[in-house]
Amino acid sequence: MCPVPARALTPKSPEVKEAVEKACAFLASHEEHRPGGKALVGLTFIKAGKFDHPRVQQGIAAVEQMMKFDVTQQNIYTIGLTLIFLTELPPAQQAQYADTITKLIASLKTLQKPHGGWGYSHRDTGDTSMHQYGILGLWSAEAAGYDTPLECWERAANWVIRTQAPDGSYTYQGQDPGGLTPIEQDKGGTRPSICAAGSGCLYMCADYFGLLDVKLGSGTANADADNPLKKVKKPGTGRKGKESTQVDPQMLWGRIAKADEYMDANFTVYPAVHPCYYLYAFERYKTFKDYCEGNIDKEVAWYTEMAQNLFKLQKADGHWDPWHQENGEVCDTCFAALFLLRSMYKKVTEIKRLQGGLAVGGRGLPSGEGDLTMEKGSVKHKPLKGPAEGLLAMIANPNDPDFERAVSGLASQSLASDEDHLSDIQKKLRDMLKDSKSPEQRVAAVKLLARTRDLHQVPILLEALKDPEPDVFMAANEGLRFISRKFGGPGFWGGSDEPTRREAQKFWNKWYKSLNPESEFEE
Repeated sequence: MCPVPARALTPKSPEVKEAVEKACAFLASHEEHRPGGKALVGLTFIKAGKFDHPRVQQGIAAVEQMMKFDVTQQNIYTIGLTLIFLTELPPAQQAQYADTITKLIASLKTLQKPHGGWGYSHRDTGDTSMHQYGILGLWSAEAAGYDTPLECWERAANWVIRTQAPDGSYTYQGQDPGGLTPIEQDKGGTRPSICAAGSGCLYMCADYFGLLDVKLGSGTANADADNPLKKVKKPGTGRKGKESTQVDPQMLWGRIAKADEYMDANFTVYPAVHPCYYLYAFERYKTFKDYCEGNIDKEVAWYTEMAQNLFKLQKADGHWDPWHQENGEVCDTCFAALFLLRSMYKKVTEIKRLQGGLAVGGRGLPSGEGDLTMEKGSVKHKPLKGPAEGLLAMIANPNDPDFERAVSGLASQSLASDEDHLSDIQKKLRDMLKDSKSPEQRVAAVKLLARTRDLHQVPILLEALKDPEPDVFMAANEGLRFISRKFGGPGFWGGSDEPTRREAQKFWNKWYKSLNPESEFEE
């Protein structure tokens, strides 16, 4: 792998921001005519924080036009990119396309081949590149709160398990052996972009089945002796709590270990074939790998080396076009910009903190084995039992070793609004949220106030959307989704930058005002 540079780059580095701005200027002045391409361009502007750019609106218009016809006539790239694009829209817009997203999910189920792979309609084989976008589309929809079919995930996961070559690589058109013994694949179709695609698919499937947070407890990707999955006897569990008897967690992690070995041994900064497409897939793969190894928030040398190389290859007008295909400069520029923006890193860190993959406030998993339990495939803190007032006193000290268990314990108690002691607990939580300097305490207070499902707590959660700590902002957004029961509409979007916060405040203020017209908010 590459040596650690003197100064690591991140998406916030001035050089990265400058390159992304130049890329966006190019994309703003060049047309892409395919609906999937328009969705990809719109996605790039959204990830760059330009939610109101005309290219975003053009992407939406292209999707609306496409949906007037039979969407199953579209290829998997188009359907997958459209799903990703729509689920990244700000909530006020995304909610308008809930039916469209549901239809796109259904089309993926229809187009999935009997063996579980996705590919070209005129070929019996599954296409690893297309398969990546089928899984990515489902993953994005699931992350935004939509139901995705368990059987689609099972079949997709088993196809990518079966079509891995013995050395951990993937090929373009995967040959399915029909069994779990790996067979040699076509080396002519084995290239870095395809291997990154297949490896990323493995990780996204592991995430859906709730296995990434189990792996996080081991702190290593390939040490079988330390693999906590060895202790898991039951089948994997999807995010919706549906038990799967079709996917073997240990088999899945065995394939991931082989993929990691291959990717490490064959690392390249900029391959000769489809390099920008590769970068987009590679960033996704590495984000999931770093997450489950506990390295998600660390500076990474591979990003710096790849970004520096992109700077050198960017044209004066802001585009990249290494493959010289028709319309290639637009798509390649999108892929390069999405890599520089660390598109998947941004999404995963938001989702994991909101869904409980990371502990409250991002504190990580507990080390004491007796404090752990398995819930829906993920490692959780065992709730601490005791009177609510006593647990609340423990939460008042974020350094208490049982802080997380106290939060879980209080959350597991019935917090119905007619409990005699609830008003006092609510007052203490509200005071904690307003006065505490500890992000962990504020996140805990937000989650517990939302747990009451008391509409009187909405104004203080709206105020929490202004909290400078990203974890508090995201917990407040998720709390409002919980109280409002808007699980199928607005989902996760953007990060915690100012445009995102303004969009969130606007959406939730409008929702609360529809319930309480007398309410007033500071915009």
